[in-house]
Amino acid sequence: MGYSLLRDMSFGPLLVERLRGEAWPDQVEIQDLSYGPVAVVQWLQDEPGRFQRAIMIGAVERGREPGTLTRYEWEPPRLSADEIQDRVSEAVTGVIGLENLLIIADYFGALPAQTSVIELEPVDLEWGTDPSDLVAGRLGELARELRRELSGPDGSAA
Repeated sequence: MGYSLLRDMSFGPLLVERLRGEAWPDQVEIQDLSYGPVAVVQWLQDEPGRFQRAIMIGAVERGREPGTLTRYEWEPPRLSADEIQDRVSEAVTGVIGLENLLIIADYFGALPAQTSVIELEPVDLEWGTDPSDLVAGRLGELARELRRELSGPDGSAA
């Protein structure tokens, strides 16, 4: 997930583009969820139980070392109804963000029980289609890691 023309903030869509060029086991589906949290929730709710597991990936500014990849299991924050509504309001006005997607999808019960998150700390936030050199390297690194994790025991897609 991410904006497609904001260099390092495009990490999610760039990774999707890269991963879609590879063969994957039948149970692995690569999706770009950058089209907005509310639409993603509706898509997930259309087929409840379709996914047992999800790995959500995007660039998020959190003040970490630039280029850092951080992985964790999703644990929703405790937010009030007003705070959730604020997130939904942002989403319907076009704000795209990994955390917003997770909070909204979780609130509506649309996330699989096992949801992992991988965040990249961006280096370059300027307009552009190419990521910084550091983030371009992280794209390859994460693609290889996901290949090992999601492929068969011998590394094949079948």
